[in-house]
Amino acid sequence: MTSAERVPFQCLAADEAAALIRSEPEIRLFDVRDLQSYQQEHLEGAMHLSEERVPLWLGRLPREAPVLVYCYHGNASKTFAQMFSDFRFARVYSVDGGFRPLANALAAPAAEEAPSDALSPILAAFLADWEYPAGDLNARGRHGLTPLMRAALQGDRAIVEELLALGVDLHARNDDGNTALWLGCVSRDAGLVQDLIEAGIELDNRNDAGSTALMYTASSDRPQLLELLLAAGADPQLRNFDDLRAVELAASKTCLKLLRHTAD
Repeated sequence: MTSAERVPFQCLAADEAAALIRSEPEIRLFDVRDLQSYQQEHLEGAMHLSEERVPLWLGRLPREAPVLVYCYHGNASKTFAQMFSDFRFARVYSVDGGFRPLANALAAPAAEEAPSDALSPILAAFLADWEYPAGDLNARGRHGLTPLMRAALQGDRAIVEELLALGVDLHARNDDGNTALWLGCVSRDAGLVQDLIEAGIELDNRNDAGSTALMYTASSDRPQLLELLLAAGADPQLRNFDDLRAVELAASKTCLKLLRHTAD
């Protein structure tokens, strides 16, 4: 088949793909990331697809079936989408940005309308400065950061406390698969991290590299936060996708000492 005869596929932004999935219950979803990433998490109903299994699906699906393919960042999915298009599938889509933005778009709750008089002037200014809509406290900005994630990254404990009191989503993940806990550890604010822990944030969330906040604090030499996470019950035995535990990532003797009981 020549390029001139190819049936084009369509690239969709994450929010467009999420809307399509919601409106088309019969759409076939394919995850073309590696099997380990797929097994860790994938969209509900998505089937893992490798190149050698493409012929199986080409022969099994009706040509009128809508097909949506996602990968890590929106590159490999285009190759797989073209395979379906080359075999005359009428409606084929590839997701720009890949899995994480799409998962976030599907997981985003309906905009939580917070009355303007419920926000402190400081929080209202914070939302405006970072271009978040005042009525949606779980909105996603640059890099998939919610207001809570952004405040945690900035080390703004007062904003974090107010957002927690307003009931924002603790479990939202950014484009790299990190929650506000990881970003709070980046800011080095132990009080802020403790607030997140006490609010019930997941301690062992694994990002798109399989890493946890505990691994990050060990590898970036943040012993105070490392100790705090261990005391809260973070699991030191988890391994990232390079098969390394926090103890094997420790960047200093202090961090190694805190983790020495996990070395065996």
